[in-house]
Amino acid sequence: MRHILLLMFVVGVCCSRALGQVNLPEGFEIVEFAFSEKQSSSPGLNDCGQIVYHKGGATHPETEIFLYDNGRITQLTRNNVSDAFPDINDAGTIVWLQDDDGMAGTIMVLRDGEITELGRGSSTEINNREHVAWSHFWGKTCRAESDIYLYKRRRPRLIYSDGFSNQGARINDHDQIVWTWKDSCAVPYISDILLYSDGRVIKVSNQGRQNVDPHINNPGVVGWMLDHEIYLWENGETRKVITGRPCGWPSLNDHGDIFFWRWYDERKTFDVWLYRVSRGDPTFHRLTDDPQEDGLGNINNLGEAAWWWAIDLKKGPDGGIRFVRRVRTGDSEFDGDIDLVDYGWLADCMTGPGRVDRLCDCRFLDIDHDGDVDLADFARFQNAFTGD
Repeated sequence: MRHILLLMFVVGVCCSRALGQVNLPEGFEIVEFAFSEKQSSSPGLNDCGQIVYHKGGATHPETEIFLYDNGRITQLTRNNVSDAFPDINDAGTIVWLQDDDGMAGTIMVLRDGEITELGRGSSTEINNREHVAWSHFWGKTCRAESDIYLYKRRRPRLIYSDGFSNQGARINDHDQIVWTWKDSCAVPYISDILLYSDGRVIKVSNQGRQNVDPHINNPGVVGWMLDHEIYLWENGETRKVITGRPCGWPSLNDHGDIFFWRWYDERKTFDVWLYRVSRGDPTFHRLTDDPQEDGLGNINNLGEAAWWWAIDLKKGPDGGIRFVRRVRTGDSEFDGDIDLVDYGWLADCMTGPGRVDRLCDCRFLDIDHDGDVDLADFARFQNAFTGD
């Protein structure tokens, strides 16, 4: 373990601007940040509203990791090797790949200002127990052999190896891991979704075709893409949940909401959608409707989602990050009123003037978005108070 050397300096306050709203859930808004001539990655998002992402090509030595926290952007790495594909948990611990060669990199963990190297791997993710899952590529045949590893703050442990490709590991807080198993030698290729749980590995997909891009939430529900439709597996049963236009890359939260993209052939671009079940019957919300490329992202348990976007990937990598976040009104419970319960939260969250790090749940009482909870927010709270 070594101390982080250059990191955690501020590179500027985020200059977010509201975007056109298409069909957002009530109480949400879209903001955009981190636009530049460098491409962004699929961002990691936690329940505190912190977002991590990289800027630059995945294997370019100038690719670096950035953290968005309550409107402020901080550059976390600055070196002459590639730092890419980050993820973040609710405690603010960040994991990413360094010096990626296109197939694998060194897995780095940043915790409390210190960096730990875990070993070689790819497609890494961290949970709220500080455990990390990843795949490790080692083969050079058509099978693209790779294994699944789990790190539990002692040393990496191999949990699955069968001589085939095992990639795209996703982990929940119970150390359940899902990934794509693939036989690239078959024509056409065959892929399935495997689940590691309590020391056992089972297959949750049953079509035996091209099942890809899985995600898992804490209740143990698995979602993935098959034939450009989205399927869910829960307690041994599989059902198709999203059809119609080609769609995929689902991200699930613990309430059953799903963030995903749809392809629009007439424009040759992706838009992103939200399938929402956390308030009764399922509803569909189209989050973007523009000629830009809107790509992969993640959703948190507050129903907020973040994803990368680009102007036109065919012409250049210019792009940034878009964030569907909750509107801050002083309603800390999101129950439709601003009452004495919210007042109690406001009293507990008061920081005084001056930006602080990791407001987390208290960020919803930072009504003026300046990084603190102070008398200016209290004045806005008083004006909005309903008492109901």
